[in-house]
Amino acid sequence: MLTYVHPLTAAVVLLLTAYVAALGIRARNDRRRARELLRRHAALAPWAYGLIVASWIAGVGTTWLLRPELDLGESQHFRVGLALVAALTASTVSSRWMRLPAVRSIHPWFGVAAVLLAAAQIFFGLQITP
Repeated sequence: MLTYVHPLTAAVVLLLTAYVAALGIRARNDRRRARELLRRHAALAPWAYGLIVASWIAGVGTTWLLRPELDLGESQHFRVGLALVAALTASTVSSRWMRLPAVRSIHPWFGVAAVLLAAAQIFFGLQITP
């Protein structure tokens, strides 16, 4: 039963992350509501980031403790999860300097990378789900 905690909570976390990304995308396309959408994006993004990091740590922990048949760190799911954490870390760090035009232009690409990595994470995670 405990082996399913990580996949189920990760699904919720990935849905939250997709919602946060959608807010950012909608803000770029809906200038009338951009301020409101960006405010919500900025409020939820740290939560999504923290939960993604926690989910990655929980995945490592459950693999180490409950899945001895899997080699820790050898799966694509592990590697993509690490890349997802890196992309969201870059997004979080870049969000501190959004007033700079160069940062403002690259910040959304970290989010796009994170969404694509999240999709890959689901794919590779389903392959190792017990």
